[in-house]
Amino acid sequence: MKKKILLGIFLALISVGILTSCGTEKEKEKEIATETQTNGGHMNIALYWFGETLDPALDWDGWTLTRAAVGETLVTVDENLQLVGQLADSWENVDETTWKFHIRQGVTFQNGNPLTPEAVKSSIERTVKMNERGESALKLASIDVDGEYVIIKTKEPYGAFLANISDPMFIIVDTSADTSKFKETPICTGPYMVTSFKPATSFEAVAYENYWGGKPALDSITVFDIEDDNTRALSLQSGDVDMAQGIRAGDIALFTDNKDYIVKTTTGTRIEFMAMNTARAPLNDKNIRLAINSAVDYDTIAKVVGGGAVAVGAPFPASAPYGYDELNKATYNPEKTKSLLAEAGYKDTNNDGYVDKNGKNLELNVYGNTGASGRGGTTISELLESQLKNVGIKVNIKVVENLDEIEKNGQFDLLFQNWQTVSTGDSQWFLDNAFKTGGSGNYGKYSNKKLDDLINKLATTFDVKEREKITKEASQIIIDEGYGTYIVSQANVNVSNNKVENMHNFPIDYYFLTVDTKIKK
Repeated sequence: MKKKILLGIFLALISVGILTSCGTEKEKEKEIATETQTNGGHMNIALYWFGETLDPALDWDGWTLTRAAVGETLVTVDENLQLVGQLADSWENVDETTWKFHIRQGVTFQNGNPLTPEAVKSSIERTVKMNERGESALKLASIDVDGEYVIIKTKEPYGAFLANISDPMFIIVDTSADTSKFKETPICTGPYMVTSFKPATSFEAVAYENYWGGKPALDSITVFDIEDDNTRALSLQSGDVDMAQGIRAGDIALFTDNKDYIVKTTTGTRIEFMAMNTARAPLNDKNIRLAINSAVDYDTIAKVVGGGAVAVGAPFPASAPYGYDELNKATYNPEKTKSLLAEAGYKDTNNDGYVDKNGKNLELNVYGNTGASGRGGTTISELLESQLKNVGIKVNIKVVENLDEIEKNGQFDLLFQNWQTVSTGDSQWFLDNAFKTGGSGNYGKYSNKKLDDLINKLATTFDVKEREKITKEASQIIIDEGYGTYIVSQANVNVSNNKVENMHNFPIDYYFLTVDTKIKK
């Protein structure tokens, strides 16, 4: 209700023209904001998550700017998961540790300053210094400028470099400006420039008329942070927002077969899965892990979740180019579960419905949260609890507000996760973080030399087809060892009212608004 009231207040402000006076701290930005009010109209947009700030170099905050078409990187990932040029119009892999980017000419920052190779160098160096993910993403040794080119050297051969530099943390900003203000009003190169920011609530942006990619279709936008799924859907129905990202399965029916709305769905690359704690009993036993994976009815869960969700059974969904159809995936097979449990020494000796060993039931604590990431949604949790009970495994679902401490201390058996598996259009990041020995997101404490060797080989492989082959091999090891339960990949569903034109939908969900998205008057 609070968010609904806030939306109404913001719309009232828009109606009296207050937005056009934003950015008074910078006279230049005020002039640009005034000039861009040229009948393209205003659009209200709802995202399902905001970063804490709008500085792309901090944490994951750049994702918000990419979704709202504010910030741009040297290369980007298109709707077909292909890397394409953005602020770099060409590039060359000179040798195993050298990349040469030609910086697009005629581009200016949103304050009018020219985009130069020197500015690109400074921006990337700032990100590497400020974001703990920056160094591992690029393995940066040096950046030099050669005329219109930026020359980047890595410390070692790194095949994921080009994909990783598309990560929104590497959005290019004008570091010659007052960067202390970038948490609220970053200066980027995209079609829309931020004029004001209310953390966890909304931000205002206006069209940047000198955008290198052509005149933006809209005059201005208000971008709302609406993390509650129901509230986001209600805001569309009420007309408080024109376009919303991430409409969940239970709300899609409100908009389909309705001439007042446009629904766009694509198979996403984000998956719902459970990490398995291999550092302690009982999941240090491979047979128990595989028994769980055979007890899960993936197809049934996908059907119940609905909204375009598909069964997975593997660490990368079918939408990723890693030989999904050729893998020997985890599938529902309760008889196999019973056999594996027996092999591990578990039987129901007291007829209480649960298998036991040495007088102790096989009982697992499963942790999930109630946050916007949707980790361990109620529907999936309840289905898994029931399905595991059917094979004699007792499950205790533990719902907490924040999983950070649980992830850190490892006091869990199974842990619900929701990851973007190819966040830069490449598999390296997910494999490095979630499965490599010592990975920062390896909450299951998996450690497998053969798997580590493949991940390390992937890092030094540049050929795309060979990278896909290595990823497929790594995926099969993860499945065969029972390193996690890969449940469903939920579809990316975006919805707008019928006044919106050119609403796009990308497999990677940190892309959303584009320069050509417009609204009919």
